[in-house]
Amino acid sequence: MKISFKRNLFFSLILFMCLILIPLLSVGKSVKCECNLTQFKENKNGLKHQSSHFCVLDESNGKILNIPDKEFLYGAVTAEMPAKFEIEALKAQAVASYTYFCKLRNDFENSSDKSRKYAFKVNTEKWLNYVSENQMHKKWGSEFDKYYIKIKDAVDSVFGEVIEDEGNLILAAYHAISSGKTEKSADVFGGDLKYLTNVESPGDKFASGYETTVEISEGKFRELISKKWSDCTFDDNSENWIRDIVRTDAGMVKEVSVASHKAKGTEIREIFSLRSSDFNVDYNKESKKFIFKVFGYGHGVGMSQCGAQYMAQQGSDYKKILEWYYPNTSVVHLNK
Repeated sequence: MKISFKRNLFFSLILFMCLILIPLLSVGKSVKCECNLTQFKENKNGLKHQSSHFCVLDESNGKILNIPDKEFLYGAVTAEMPAKFEIEALKAQAVASYTYFCKLRNDFENSSDKSRKYAFKVNTEKWLNYVSENQMHKKWGSEFDKYYIKIKDAVDSVFGEVIEDEGNLILAAYHAISSGKTEKSADVFGGDLKYLTNVESPGDKFASGYETTVEISEGKFRELISKKWSDCTFDDNSENWIRDIVRTDAGMVKEVSVASHKAKGTEIREIFSLRSSDFNVDYNKESKKFIFKVFGYGHGVGMSQCGAQYMAQQGSDYKKILEWYYPNTSVVHLNK
C-alpha cells in the first residue's frame, strides 16, 4: 500500500472514531489483562496468522475481555448486521469485520504507545462492535437457536479470510445504507485510500429507512447552531440561514453555508442528528421549520450492508460483494 505506517495508523484511528461515534474513556492503571494479541508477518507466502484472541474493553461494565477470534466474530457479526439477512451478506460482513478488527489489533500491537491495555472498545449492552451470547438470548428469545446457528454457519464458512491490498490488510469500512453510491474516504474522512471509493449501490434505494425526514423549528435551529459556533450571526430572513450546498461526487453534502459560518456536511449531520450527510433542506414559512430530507444511513464509505443484502438476494456470493465494494482488493486466508 502506498501510504506510510504513521499515516495509515492515523486514518485507521480517525475512521474507527467516526464509526462508533462515542467519546474515549480512560482506563485506570489498576486494570490488567494478559492479552494474546494477533500479529502478522509478511513473507513470500503472504500474511500469516500467529495467535487467536481479541483483547477489548467492554464499556458497559469496564471489564477487559480476552475473546477467542471465532467467538468474537460471532458476536461482531451479530452486532453489525441483522441475522435475518441473506447468508452471503452475513459472510461478506464476517470477512469485512474480521479484516477491520484485525487491522485495529495490528495497529495497536505495532503502536509505540503501550499505556493502553486493550486493542479497541466494545459495548455489549448497546450492541456496539460485539455482543455476548447472553445478549443474543435476551434479544432473540425463543428464536435464539435459529439465528445463532445461522450466524455461526456464516462465520465458520469464511473464518480466517480477510481482505488485502498489495499484501496489507485494508481498512474495511462499512455502513448501513448508502445514498445510492458509496463515498470516497477522502471526501468523508480525509484519507485517500484507493479501495474506499465511489461505487454504485442502487439496491440501497429499496432498503427500509433509505429516506427519512427531520424537522427543526427556527428557534431550535438557531439554538443548536449557536451552541456549536457561538460567534455565528443570523440573517433576518430565515430562508438564508442555510445555503450554498457543495456536494461530493456521490451526493453527500461536503460543505454548506450556515448563517455566517461555513460548515462541513458531517457537522450538520451531527448537530441535527441526521442519519447521513446526504440531505436536502427546505424552509417552511408557515410552520417556521427547516425540513431535512435525508438519504441513506451512516458515513457512506466502504461496504453498504443493505447493498450487500440486495446483491445477495440477486444471487451474488460474498466474494463478489466484497470485490464490488472494495475494488481492486483480494480476499485471502491468513493461514494459506
